[in-house]
Amino acid sequence: MKLVYCSNCDAVSALANFEREVCQTCERPAARVDVPRPWQHWAGIGVIVAGSAILLLMYIPEIQFRVLVLLPFLGFGLFLSTWGLRVSKDKALELGRARVKERKA
Repeated sequence: MKLVYCSNCDAVSALANFEREVCQTCERPAARVDVPRPWQHWAGIGVIVAGSAILLLMYIPEIQFRVLVLLPFLGFGLFLSTWGLRVSKDKALELGRARVKERKA
């Protein structure tokens, strides 16, 4: 995943690695902004992996109970991952705006 900043519409777009670097809002060329992944991203991965490990290590014969055990881990992991994406996009927006100000100065 990569983040791009569009100075035309002042927006940040999250794109797949092989997508062209264009704004998803106005479809004009956008500048790539490299932001490190926040702790929320890694915590989300850890929660989902922990839930999967619990299912692998515990003997639960019924599939319904397995799903019920996994759902809270998936839900919390997705919450953390979404939060991490929001944090990354906010940082990318700040960096993109700072780059535009540097060019104007």
